[in-house]
Amino acid sequence: MVFYECLMTAKNTAHYNNLTALMKDISLKIVNNGGIVRSIQNHGVRQLPHRFRAKYADREGNRYYEKGRFVSVFYDASPGIMRQVEGILNLDEQILRNTHLKGRNKFMDVNNVREAKNPYIQEILQEDERSGAN
Repeated sequence: MVFYECLMTAKNTAHYNNLTALMKDISLKIVNNGGIVRSIQNHGVRQLPHRFRAKYADREGNRYYEKGRFVSVFYDASPGIMRQVEGILNLDEQILRNTHLKGRNKFMDVNNVREAKNPYIQEILQEDERSGAN
């Protein structure tokens, strides 16, 4: 399992119920395939760095957005499930952009077997060298 952070930008006009249903769909996809959803965070409506273009115009004819709602989902899943989550997000009209990042946490360092890459083993080796020199 890999720890992922999915940051998505939704239309600022997206209805709360639609976004909640989308988060439930994503969470069910992850959990039903053996993953773990750690948290979902709503960062609120913010100004976009530049205007984003939606795939389709909405009912009022708006296709360009200068504000967007940012939402993060943190989860553990296999790479195949991550691609399925991306597919769900790409098909949703409310989502303007989405990005998946491979998250890092301390457990990745602890579980690293290679001594040269594991900071905890390096720390112990350095302490042994110091105590052996005295």
